[in-house]
Amino acid sequence: MSRILAISGSLRKGSHNTALLRALPPLLPAGMELTHYGDLSGVPLYNADLDTAAPPPEVARLRREIAAADGLILAVPEYLHAVPGVVKNAIDWASRPFTAPALAGKAVLVLVATTGRTSGFRSLADTAQVLAGLRNIVVPVPEVVVQDAERALHTAADGTPSLADPATRALIGVQLAMLGDLVDSGAPASLESSFRRRTAEFLGIPAAPARTRE
Repeated sequence: MSRILAISGSLRKGSHNTALLRALPPLLPAGMELTHYGDLSGVPLYNADLDTAAPPPEVARLRREIAAADGLILAVPEYLHAVPGVVKNAIDWASRPFTAPALAGKAVLVLVATTGRTSGFRSLADTAQVLAGLRNIVVPVPEVVVQDAERALHTAADGTPSLADPATRALIGVQLAMLGDLVDSGAPASLESSFRRRTAEFLGIPAAPARTRE
């Protein structure tokens, strides 16, 4: 069973990106379990003075839940042609401490929901680039941006969202299956383990232990 943590990059109560994450369960492959982090509103702006052995409680929770997950799904809006600050701030916190970051060696899927019809791909690319630079492996294709999200996402009477377009559902299904394959392969964790080992050899210091799947 692969444990996947879903994080929405939007704080808005009626967020389309949060709804997109809530629409994923019917598309999950066998053996994948999805849990939702909740919103990121409690994570303070990154401040190195607060990044101590006892960081703010919500930061500690963010790091703990990311570290415990086998993989991540991030749903990221696009603000002003770029990744929104709330997402970058969460990544800043999760990328530290540098010796053993929570957000490294993970399989990650990045999705975007947007109300526009021409936007979304820049945010997708920005987020993927930052995550790859932290030694994560991001599902590269097919790239999926759910545009015109007000029409693309339907909400049932019980409040459950779903994707209206069969093609979009199929593409995201492929992505989710690839995410599961990445987790099962162990490649993301192996990449991080190699980085730590080779860096330690170069610097002549003991290697920090890499996490393993439970």
